[in-house]
Amino acid sequence: MTRLEAISNPTKLRLVRHLERAGDASLHELADAAGVHLNTVRQHVAELETDGALVRVDGHRAGRGRPAIRYRLAPDWTVPTTDFRGLAEVLAAALARHGATSDEIRAVGLEWGRYLLGRPGEHDIERELPMALEQLGFSARVDGDMLELAGCPCTLVLPDRPQIICELAIAATDGLLAGAGSPLRVAERIHDPERRSCSARLRAEVKA
Repeated sequence: MTRLEAISNPTKLRLVRHLERAGDASLHELADAAGVHLNTVRQHVAELETDGALVRVDGHRAGRGRPAIRYRLAPDWTVPTTDFRGLAEVLAAALARHGATSDEIRAVGLEWGRYLLGRPGEHDIERELPMALEQLGFSARVDGDMLELAGCPCTLVLPDRPQIICELAIAATDGLLAGAGSPLRVAERIHDPERRSCSARLRAEVKA
């Protein structure tokens, strides 16, 4: 498993980033930092250990018994960069050159959004949606029913056709929402390439 795959789940990414800041932490501290149940953290930590991202260290002894187990990033493990501009330029150019249709671009974005989310099921959209979009190079936040994207890479990656990157981002957002079991989908949106920003309203999908 690659380093990117190891932290593709937003919860795992929060755990790794907390350990980057704190140095080491107990399972309870990691659960608090990620905002999830202890059992959920225990499973993610075990997977990160298996993937070689985390190692166990002995904590300070509190009274009798064995020292509490704490975790830290493996010595040779760092969070991989999310600056994929070079790769994104190649992929975007390939999409443009081969004349990908809007439906094909949307299908790619939907699938990528589900991948970024990780395991399907209920998720805290307000927390996890921005973190997942961050892996695509966006600075994102959810405010009520509005999704605000800043620092959009569209004009940097494909200046002649920035709408392709925008469509991929919107489709990825819908993929994330669908994978999380949310009824919300992106409705109307405003794209401002010059300011490298987007605003999108999230509304419950109306099923026929």
